[in-house]
Amino acid sequence: SKVLGGYLARTEFFGENVGVMLPNSVGAVVTFFGLQAMGAIPAMLNFTAGVHALLGSCQNAKIKTVITSRRFVEAAHLEEVVIALSQNSCILYLEDITDSIGMLDKLKGILPIKRGKTNSQDPAVILFTSGSEGSPKGVVLSHENLIANIIQLSCRVSFNQRDIVFNCLPMFHSFGLTGGTLLPILSGVRTFLY
Repeated sequence: SKVLGGYLARTEFFGENVGVMLPNSVGAVVTFFGLQAMGAIPAMLNFTAGVHALLGSCQNAKIKTVITSRRFVEAAHLEEVVIALSQNSCILYLEDITDSIGMLDKLKGILPIKRGKTNSQDPAVILFTSGSEGSPKGVVLSHENLIANIIQLSCRVSFNQRDIVFNCLPMFHSFGLTGGTLLPILSGVRTFLY
């Protein structure tokens, strides 16, 4: 995550709010934490919402860069969506990024991150409503919001490090991100992303 975040932070496309249009995968988790490490705010895009909703989400959240994967775009038949998004946002593909990361970038990944202190009230992620009452609205969650949700879940769900979480909810969904992804990862519990 640090290697990816460090590489992205040096590109001209790095911005405050960065769209993430990826399926539940290790790549999505690495991208999420890589953006967090560099102080960017991942905006988790609902790729099932349709072109109009995605364009509205990017416009409302002032997203100038969207990270996705060529393999995912092809498998999910999102080519038209990417073409539409590319009119106002730069599309970065994880495959191209990984090909550009060199040995020096990887070595820098073991060094401590030099960045300003993060306040618990700072934005940590942008999720979007379903848009059932019009266009999707961006919901900004702070670091404190995410940790509070994780603690609330851990108070109600009995789990330990021998468990395995099966996360079938997409990471653009609030529970798919907090309960299915962040809770197990930050608690040292194995998770299977589907």
